[in-house]
Amino acid sequence: MGLGKYVPARGIYTEPARLQRLNWIRSITGLGLHSMEHTRLDAGRLTGNIEGFVGSVEIPVGLAGPLLFRGENVQGEIYAPMATTEGALVSSVTRGSLAVSMAGGVSTCAISQRMTRAPVFAFSRMSAASLFASTVTQYLGDLRAVIRQVSKHAELISIEPVLLGRTVHLKFTYTTGDAAGQNMTTICTWHACQWILEQPHLIDGRELDSFIIEGNTSGDKKASSQRMTEGRGIRVTAECVLPEGIIKRVLNTTPDELVMGYHHIASGAVHGGALGSNANTANIVAAIFAATGQDIACVHESSVGQFILERASAGVYASITLPGLALGTVGGGTHLPAQHELLEMMGCTGKGSAARLAEIIAGFALALDLSTVSAAVSGHFASSHERLGRNRPARY
Repeated sequence: MGLGKYVPARGIYTEPARLQRLNWIRSITGLGLHSMEHTRLDAGRLTGNIEGFVGSVEIPVGLAGPLLFRGENVQGEIYAPMATTEGALVSSVTRGSLAVSMAGGVSTCAISQRMTRAPVFAFSRMSAASLFASTVTQYLGDLRAVIRQVSKHAELISIEPVLLGRTVHLKFTYTTGDAAGQNMTTICTWHACQWILEQPHLIDGRELDSFIIEGNTSGDKKASSQRMTEGRGIRVTAECVLPEGIIKRVLNTTPDELVMGYHHIASGAVHGGALGSNANTANIVAAIFAATGQDIACVHESSVGQFILERASAGVYASITLPGLALGTVGGGTHLPAQHELLEMMGCTGKGSAARLAEIIAGFALALDLSTVSAAVSGHFASSHERLGRNRPARY
């Protein structure tokens, strides 16, 4: 059986080329694909974002909040855009935001940033691999000089060799400014490795069997224990204290019931082998990532987190730590019109805005987890989804 025809007008970013591709797939499938006919996106501005462009899909965007922040990079009331098709999400996070705001707000802190890339060098013998692993770290300064010629924004923090038999996985760790840095660190690491391969005192060409740019130890777009312990992106934490009266009035439960519910989901996470423990973090990460032009595949690693509730004399202490939010406020899809406007709405453009966005996500993630656990322990979780999350609510 032969291969089908290639999608036409490859590499051409114009509106006529888009319509040519759209009409071509219509002829192949026999479908009208009428929803693809019109798009507000400018095909000429999508280089670096998509290939074979034929149209766009709309995701409903709701406003959650306000949530009062008392963070290092964000203060005051914030409304967050949530791009989602899951009914009850916006209402739930808004309820949690109300409770937190009434209690004095959420304190947030973006702790650190790191982006990694981990090429692998395979040698013919373990002795050659071992020699390379013990020697390459001495050239950190030279590698930094190479990388500075490639990027003004990436800064190489460290290189860490991991010896596995006759192979060496060499983890490069960077800071990347306000960019997520996935592509930036790939390109920088590639040029750094080309420099390494040209150094005969580092690598004997007769001993090297192969080299690839990523050996799958960086954790790129994968949830892993490494994401919890080291993070890959921005590490951020958020906390608040909820008095008993607010818990009863807004969250419809009690401090003891709320903490009891938390202990159940925490022990369940351990038994189920989850990385960290949280109730609903992926919903916030996915909704804000989609609304602001982030790499959606990074939701997988970015939603790993640790939610904590403790009984306090005044009510309940709550915190959440997200160790690896792989996000940026420049690059990727952040330049697209709607996504850029929503970043502007939250004050997340300009220098230092990536840390601000990370704190906003952490604050709303904490608000949602508080609301979700409260709904579960009060018996309202199913009924709220029945009312808000079904297209045709059943009437019993």
